[in-house]
Formats: sequence, C-alpha cells, structure tokens
Amino acid sequence: MRVTNSMVTRGLTARLLENQRLLAEAQERVATGKKVRKMSDDPTAGSAIMQASGQLRALEQYRRNVQSVGARIDAEETALDQVTQLMIRAKELGVGQIGATANADSRRAAAVEVRQLLAQAVQLGNQRFGEEYLFGGTNAQDRLPFDGAQTATAPRFAPLVAGVATPPTGTRQIEVGAGQYLTGPHDGSAVFLDTGVFDVLQDLGDALAADDPARIGAAMRDLEGSFAGVQALVGEAGARQNQVELLETQLDAVEQNLESFRSDLAEVDMERAITEMVARQTAYQAAMLASSRVMGLSLTEYLR
Repeated sequence: MRVTNSMVTRGLTARLLENQRLLAEAQERVATGKKVRKMSDDPTAGSAIMQASGQLRALEQYRRNVQSVGARIDAEETALDQVTQLMIRAKELGVGQIGATANADSRRAAAVEVRQLLAQAVQLGNQRFGEEYLFGGTNAQDRLPFDGAQTATAPRFAPLVAGVATPPTGTRQIEVGAGQYLTGPHDGSAVFLDTGVFDVLQDLGDALAADDPARIGAAMRDLEGSFAGVQALVGEAGARQNQVELLETQLDAVEQNLESFRSDLAEVDMERAITEMVARQTAYQAAMLASSRVMGLSLTEYLR
C-alpha cells in the first residue's frame, strides 16, 4: 500500500492530539485533585462514589435526628432535676409539720408553700421545647399538657377534652439509622401522673391546710413512693442519653469510613499525579519534536 504525505500527516496529527488529550487530563487531575470527574472516567468508581455520597447525606440526617433527641433528653433531665428539688422541699415541709411542735398556723403556712411547689411542677410539665411541649406526648404541638385547675376529674390535672380528662401520652420513636430507632423523652403522663407527683403535692397541701397529722403522714408516705418513681425516670433518661452519645460516636466512625472510602475513589495521589503529568508532558513534547522533523523533511532529505 502506498503511504501518502496526507496519511503521514493525519497519523502524526492524531498522535499529537491524543498526547495532548492525555496531558490535559493529567493537568486537570493535578489542578482539581480529582481522578473521577464524570461517570465516563470510571463507571465502577463513579457508581461507588455516588452511593457513598448518598449514604453520607442520609448519615447527616440521622445525625440531626440524634442531636434533636439528645437535646430533648437533656431538657427532660433538667426538668426531672427540678422536680426532684421540688419534692425534696415538700418532704422537708412535711417532716417539719408532722411533729408535735407544729400547729395549725405553721401548717397553713406550709400548705401555701406546698401549693406553690405544685404550681411550679405544673409549669415544668407545660414547658415548651422549641415549637412543642416537651412533655406533650404525641400531641406535643396541639394541646397544653396539664391544667393546674383541673382537680375534679381523674386523672387530676389532665386537661379536659370533650369532658374527658386526657393526659399527655405517647413517646415518639426517632429514626437514627436504617431500621434503627431511638426513644425520645418520657411523656408527661409518665413523669407527672404515673409517678403521682401532682397528686402527692396536692394531697400534702390539702392535709397541711386541714391541720390533719394523720393525712400529712399518709401524704408523706405517698411522697416517698412518688420520689422513688421520679428517680427511676432520672435513671432511664440517663441511660437514653448514654445511648445518644454512643450513637453519635458510631455515626462519627461510619462517616469517617465513608469519607475515606469516597476520597480513595475520587481523589488523586498528588505525588503520582504530578509524576504522570510530567511524563505525559515529556511524551507530548517528544511527539511534537518528532512530528516537526518528519513533516519538515524535504524530498532530497527524505531520499537520502
């Protein structure tokens, strides 16, 4: 087959353009630090990078969920600590007024303070956390959890809905991983009604106001049981907070692994990339020099 000048020129041009393309790719990898810029660069690695990126986005949502639950449990622990302090003060008042040294006047004065403690406890039960009631249960946004004036219908202090006392119930489960859920704070019914916090404060205040030592003694015994119930919830809240902290540590580890995996796939080894760029630049320059010599030959030089 006869090799014409145009065929030689086209071949040389094609090789120059290919070397130029390879050099441009190497230069871009050095400039961007990325070895996979589009799916066609490496379909397998590109697919793995997309999956890792999707998992990292989901991980970020899980992290926000965990932090949200942790903040609510922190708020619950603070509230439980305050309830504990209220009950300790109520116990002090009851103990001081159950003995023979107390009289009707001192007991009435103590009753006033116990009722103030009750009002504070109701305020704690109705406290807000952001746009919701912390102890509102499944109706955290819709309804005030407790009514301090509702003492006629059991359970006392639960708001009346269509004439029925409806306590705040329902603990929400928050997704913190694929198929993994974390329990949020206790609902108001568990904290204030099931433990008897409101009832014992109400009963103690009434007994003190009535100057009735027997009723004061009974209220004090109930107060001890209620106090133990609150402390059990304190322990549960602490255990849930420990679980939150453990999950945050696990999420950090998973995120670090995914970031490292994605980085290994998408980012270049800079030392290797620079070496490759220099090699391709040298090859391109050599090809240009060889092409210029071949294309610059005269007929006389070629025949020699």
